[in-house]
Amino acid sequence: MKIERCSGVYEPEDDSYLLMGVEEIKGRVLEIGCGTGIVGLSYAESGAGVTLVDVSDRAVLCAKRNALTNGISVNVVRTNLFDGIRGRFDYCIFNPPYLPKDPPDDRSWTGGKQGNEVTMRFLREFDKFSKYAFYIESTLSPVNRDMFSTLKFRVVRKIDYEFEELRLVKVTSNALHR
Repeated sequence: MKIERCSGVYEPEDDSYLLMGVEEIKGRVLEIGCGTGIVGLSYAESGAGVTLVDVSDRAVLCAKRNALTNGISVNVVRTNLFDGIRGRFDYCIFNPPYLPKDPPDDRSWTGGKQGNEVTMRFLREFDKFSKYAFYIESTLSPVNRDMFSTLKFRVVRKIDYEFEELRLVKVTSNALHR
């Protein structure tokens, strides 16, 4: 797959590749924070029906261009996380901004003062759209899992660096009301 890197759009890095190639992810997939589209496009290329979402106009245009270049059919939407999204999906996937910074200087990298504020919102809302989610978590801004009594967390893969560990986390919702 050929992916164009676009100015002002998060470029694929190790965290992007950590989220790719999960055999379980099939069916209807919603990718939040798609950036260039590389992750969602890889699942669409494998037969999934993918909706790509990003808050950035540049990212939406970049993802559309990459889908067109590769002849991959996806739905691309500009919105903030789940705002305006309708329907159910088999999986929600997210490579969130997770670096701590107050105020955030780049929405593609910084996830708020603690670094996990965007991830926390994702975890509070994803089960309105899917029972399962996969997201990237950094040891620089870990999620307090005790705050989510209806969610089950499992680390699927990880990459260790000197200064942090990146984890691909699978989340299953046990909420009865969803």
